[in-house]
Amino acid sequence: MIFIYSSVWKTIDFFSLICYSIFQMSKTIILVHGRSWKPKKSDLESIWTEALRSGIARDFPNKLTAFDKVNLSFVYYGDLSNQLLKSKGGTQPPSSTAARKKALEQLKQIPANGFTKSAYRKIPGKESFKEGVADALAPVLGFFHLTDNLVEKVAPDMRDYWNDDSEFGSTCRSRMTPHLKDAFDRNDSICVISHSLGTMISYDSLWKFSRSFDYPEYHSKKIDLFITTGSPLGDETVKRKLKGAKAKKERRYPKSIKNWLNVAAEDDYISHDQKIAGDFRNMKKYGLVKTLVDKRVYNLSYPNGKSNPHHSSGYLIHPNVSKAVSAWL
Repeated sequence: MIFIYSSVWKTIDFFSLICYSIFQMSKTIILVHGRSWKPKKSDLESIWTEALRSGIARDFPNKLTAFDKVNLSFVYYGDLSNQLLKSKGGTQPPSSTAARKKALEQLKQIPANGFTKSAYRKIPGKESFKEGVADALAPVLGFFHLTDNLVEKVAPDMRDYWNDDSEFGSTCRSRMTPHLKDAFDRNDSICVISHSLGTMISYDSLWKFSRSFDYPEYHSKKIDLFITTGSPLGDETVKRKLKGAKAKKERRYPKSIKNWLNVAAEDDYISHDQKIAGDFRNMKKYGLVKTLVDKRVYNLSYPNGKSNPHHSSGYLIHPNVSKAVSAWL
């Protein structure tokens, strides 16, 4: 009898190990781009994927096989942004694909230990005036609810995102909804990497999936890793506009994030308030997130020969991002 029971338990353990391995192999990365004018989806998706993969190849080449097996989902709303900006009198610049690719090639030449302050100071066309103004004025203006007009001038698509008279915000979130649903339905391990306005779209989508009565079947679902880059989520005006901002206690925040890494670059005026961990510390207090970490970095991207500390490729290829993604892999 002892032999029989032992054999049965060994069989069960072996079966459990196989099931565990299968589920562990199922991983999804959801990429959500940022604001402003965008090239066509195929070009932008290719650049984002290459930037992320290049950082992993540089720092953790042993993780490349695992990376190449993940389900990569790219949330694209660039057509909506382009249309909105055009309606506000903007003129779409010539295709930025070539400049983006060149900037990425330059970034790929930098070793992991090369993303330093001294290297950043040597980037051509570096300006910190906008960042200095944003740092100095935003806390005061935000307190008196006066920054909406400033945001309209600097980032009109971001301002329109929370405009109740516009469908822009809800339409952008609708682009992310099927990606999250598919990954949740597969019970995948999920990593969401977002940039700029995309961090607002991601945060709001995750709040709705975990709190809204529209998605009751997903309230217990969680993503394993949330990486925000160049994010305005710490800004006082933005925080007041987020989904759940008017709710009380733990319901104010999404409960679908296990680990959150926020990466903010020096002189990136969109992410001028870089301390997400402080702004959302109550998520840890209520036990809604295991880890909530800020990383301040130097973005060495300079498309068109001029420093752009908000540039997505400079974030995606950064060692802090490749380390986090590789650990998750």
